[in-house]
Amino acid sequence: MVWLLKSHRPTRVALLSAICGSRTNEARKWWNRPAPSSDSPCRQVDSRMLSEGALTGLKVVEFTDQVAGSFCARLLGDAGADVVKVEPLNGDRYRRNGPYPGGVPDPELSGLFLYLNSNKRGVTLDIESSKNRSAFLDLTSEADFLVVGQESGEVERLGLRRELLAAAHPELIVTSITPFGLIGPNSSYLGDELIAISAGGMAYATPGIPDKVGDPHLEPPLRSNTHMAGYLAGVQGAVASVAALLSRTIQGTGCEIDLSMQEAVAAVMPYELAHASYDEAKPRKPKVFGVMPNAYLPCQDGYVVVMAVMEAHWRNLMALADNPDWAELEVFSSGVERARNWDALEPLLLEWTMAHTGAEIAQLAQDKGIPCFPAYTVGQMVDSAHVTERNFMIDMEATGGQRFKLPGYPVRLEKTPWQLFRPAPKLGEHTAEVLDEWLGYSPEQILALGAVSA
Repeated sequence: MVWLLKSHRPTRVALLSAICGSRTNEARKWWNRPAPSSDSPCRQVDSRMLSEGALTGLKVVEFTDQVAGSFCARLLGDAGADVVKVEPLNGDRYRRNGPYPGGVPDPELSGLFLYLNSNKRGVTLDIESSKNRSAFLDLTSEADFLVVGQESGEVERLGLRRELLAAAHPELIVTSITPFGLIGPNSSYLGDELIAISAGGMAYATPGIPDKVGDPHLEPPLRSNTHMAGYLAGVQGAVASVAALLSRTIQGTGCEIDLSMQEAVAAVMPYELAHASYDEAKPRKPKVFGVMPNAYLPCQDGYVVVMAVMEAHWRNLMALADNPDWAELEVFSSGVERARNWDALEPLLLEWTMAHTGAEIAQLAQDKGIPCFPAYTVGQMVDSAHVTERNFMIDMEATGGQRFKLPGYPVRLEKTPWQLFRPAPKLGEHTAEVLDEWLGYSPEQILALGAVSA
């Protein structure tokens, strides 16, 4: 059986042939499809994928008003897919959110918008109007993916469920990212980032070790200062979309992906969920602080994170601190005892850490095999030599000459490395280009739509 499975595993050429072939009305399984000829479009796509991106040759239409959908589509674009972002005539709301270079509002220079929408082309359509909606549906009929990021009620009202789109395009993969999913008692509820984090349980799962809570009843829910729910759901959406693409090569048909932001948040908290399902929800004030030291400690220039939980780590750390007598006390004899008596141990450790900078402590500790690193501010991370050498932060230049940096892609693919194929689009920048290229619309047809076009 194992031999049979291995012998029927698709080759790269066969898989690409299936992906390309599934765009036809008579999609066939990869094992029945002949290998493409040298002048086949699929062969050309294979060559471009090797030089441009893993998903080059695939088309994505994005229609979203939240971070999750935009980030999902951006990840597909980062991998080389041709992503077309459809915006309303007044533009995506994150164009108006900033931050902006120099603090001057400019819808073309919002840092959040630029980050979420690089490697995309931009089209403006009012899909509430009959003409524009017809153009939107024409675009989806040419796409491999439709990424929808809306309230579930809007998805229904706008007719964006796959069951309605599949008649004209059975190979279409529809990735719908909504606050609570497309089904369930709360599916019609409105929601945003804060609601998703709160509904997923993460706001009350904070703070976590090594943070402390004095009185859990007085401690309000907490959230991180970023769109955590949106990015978590966006990653899950991109992964599910590619899995659906592989399924399509075998089944010959697309599918609908129903992704709940609430569940995307909850899915990354197995420790807390196991507590709740096995016994009772984990209290916000842990009785025993795990094993210590595993904490950020004050130092000369901020904080440093020290993880010396193994006995070898602890002995090496104490050697760096000149082996003080208190290190041999029974109350500090193990990681658990050090955790139980952390209120006594922490000030003793501070006598050493406050005599050094975070970088000094990290270097000393790493040389001794102790996991340790300064607790960077965002600015320190951006300017650090390590991040700079890895080219993670991408230099950008605005139309007015302002220069700034935005994060690149953290994954490095050996054969199809990430590239900044294009910056985020200006409002309506590619409307005419895409409608002509994808659909063959004439200039007169495009003008009749009344869509903004750069």
